Amino acid sequence: MAWVSLATLLMFLVVLVHSKPIPTYRGFGNDVFNGNKDYDLPGYQKDPEQEKLNGEQVKNVTGNLREGFYSQSCPNAEKIVAEELAQIAKTNPNAVPNLLRLQFHDCFVGGCDASILLDVLPSGEQVEKSSLLNGLLLKGTDIIDDIKTKLEEECPQTVSCSDTLAFATNEALSLAGLPRQAPLGGRRDSIVSLAMLAEDNNLPLPNWSVDQMLAIFEKKGFTAEEMVILLGAHSVGSAHCDMFNERLYDFKGTQKPDPALAALFVDELRKTCTAPGTPQYRNPPVNFDETPTVLDNRFFKNLAEKRKSLLMTDDVLLDDPRTAPTVKKMAAEPELFAKRFPQMMIKLSSLNVLTGNDGQVRIICRSTN
Repeated sequence: MAWVSLATLLMFLVVLVHSKPIPTYRGFGNDVFNGNKDYDLPGYQKDPEQEKLNGEQVKNVTGNLREGFYSQSCPNAEKIVAEELAQIAKTNPNAVPNLLRLQFHDCFVGGCDASILLDVLPSGEQVEKSSLLNGLLLKGTDIIDDIKTKLEEECPQTVSCSDTLAFATNEALSLAGLPRQAPLGGRRDSIVSLAMLAEDNNLPLPNWSVDQMLAIFEKKGFTAEEMVILLGAHSVGSAHCDMFNERLYDFKGTQKPDPALAALFVDELRKTCTAPGTPQYRNPPVNFDETPTVLDNRFFKNLAEKRKSLLMTDDVLLDDPRTAPTVKKMAAEPELFAKRFPQMMIKLSSLNVLTGNDGQVRIICRSTN
């Protein structure tokens, strides 16, 4: 069916960001972790030594990036990013999921080099942004434009677009309730952006199996545990109905809903997501969880305790022995998710970066100098 094939063209992690959270807006800067206790989930135990090792491993992947990179050349850079994003977020509750998706799509295709932001190339070749896996859903580039304009006013041609995106995404985590992290700087901007790279098995699809997901994440240096933690980005934002309607009406051609979904959950979703091909068909966004502007562990709790998930790629995590323990671990301890998710974002934002004299510092993020 046409609507099924369209869904398979769109990607999953991605979805988190493109849609507006539907009206359960709770604001930003929520202190979501105070007073939380460990939940009693079977098979979960804390491992302090492993947590220490996790932190050390993240430090080892950041390479030439460092804190305070602009302390001499543009000392107010981090402050400008934080203040500008805070203003934007007041009127744009999608800022956090949009930036998370933008960072993910930039880094997973060729590295964190701001290639996702380019509109055109001198050669006329199709850029990443024009790919079907990006163009239909891509949001948040205007946020980077606004922040970059402020940075250029303060320090002309100093702060790269790739650092602007990384700093803004880092600040977005804080706005969504996670502990504030010092951003790492030193990235340079690519002069290359090719749509075919986005479509060359570098970005996942919403109906992929765990095997398919692990293949692409391991290629980028992420373990199964780290992949699951990164998927915690689905704690914010939403997905449109066409991303998961097959699970509600015609799972694998059976003309029945996905048996993994609770009947009450199917009924609830069908009230919003009507059947494709009918006069009543609508395609509105549905929040991933009950706190669409807060980066918490609610996504994992819903999956582990209630089997409530919109996307197939999320649901299958609970059935695979390589990923299920991490789902339960993140569901059991909100403080652990609050610690590990920022670590994974640091690792993500350090993938294949350009540093030193490589690349350039773009004046305008949408075009090369």
